[in-house]
Amino acid sequence: MNKKIIMIAIQVVVLIAAIGATWFFTRPPAPEPTTVGEDGQPVEEKAVGKKAPEYYSLSPSLVVNLQNERGIRFLMVEIELMSRRDDAFSRVEQYEPRIRNDLLMLFSKLDRAAITTPEQRQTLQDEALLTINAVLTEESGKAGVDAVYFTKFVIQ
Repeated sequence: MNKKIIMIAIQVVVLIAAIGATWFFTRPPAPEPTTVGEDGQPVEEKAVGKKAPEYYSLSPSLVVNLQNERGIRFLMVEIELMSRRDDAFSRVEQYEPRIRNDLLMLFSKLDRAAITTPEQRQTLQDEALLTINAVLTEESGKAGVDAVYFTKFVIQ
């Protein structure tokens, strides 16, 4: 008799577990929580997270003479800026002549040997980012560019 009671109890537990699992997997999804505005209409909530990046091209390409003992060398760099801030590129446009000037001064100090490896070019990208943000900070009080990309890099 004891074995029968134990078997019945196990069957009841398995049956309850099966019913619970069936309910869990077949129930309708819970409604999304919504915020109601003053007029009683649902209000869309802004997505939480990072803003999508935006890009700005410094056109035309920058061309500088490189310091070289064996003759004339040139560097042509096409630069794209990336930012996630709303007002960054309006400030970049406003101060673009100074930004281009400071970048030309930075690039014209280089010699060919200082920019041949990918690591050296990454360092140059970092210096360009610091230069651009220094101009923006000095002129407008805040930086705004998150990254600098060289989309064309030609040494001749």
